[in-house]
Amino acid sequence: MLERKSMLLFIAVFALAFVSVPSVLFHNALKKYFSFMGHWSVASTKPSRFAQLPPMHPRPADQRADLAQPEIRFVKFTIKIANAKTVKLAGDFNKWNQDSLTLVKHGKNTWGTVIPLPPGAYQYLYSIDGQLMLDPLNPETAMAGEKKVSVMTVK
Repeated sequence: MLERKSMLLFIAVFALAFVSVPSVLFHNALKKYFSFMGHWSVASTKPSRFAQLPPMHPRPADQRADLAQPEIRFVKFTIKIANAKTVKLAGDFNKWNQDSLTLVKHGKNTWGTVIPLPPGAYQYLYSIDGQLMLDPLNPETAMAGEKKVSVMTVK
């Protein structure tokens, strides 16, 4: 019986050591990691100079109503083109940047994107593998300088 008690006592001490040693190591690691939190000081986070907002001037009575915000429409641009590797959209709405709007391939030959635009008329061209091209599905065109472009009217 004594042998069994000593064996159980040995197992209990071993289990306690097995659990407590890693927990002490874990506690020390956390203490080192979060040691910066005990050293925060309000003085070190004060701004170097005092900022002051400009004085507010009341609006005239006729301008007190909230300014009207333009309505935004979500316009879908799609093109069907065979064997294209990349299709991009350039227009006056993105300052003719050919790399800012890349269309996503939806089917075998269909590419498309949706962009938010306020009502108005917009000129654009598709860039297919680096070559600028009119929209074959849109008959509306205009001249932008010496270049013929497609025109989309958002209502």
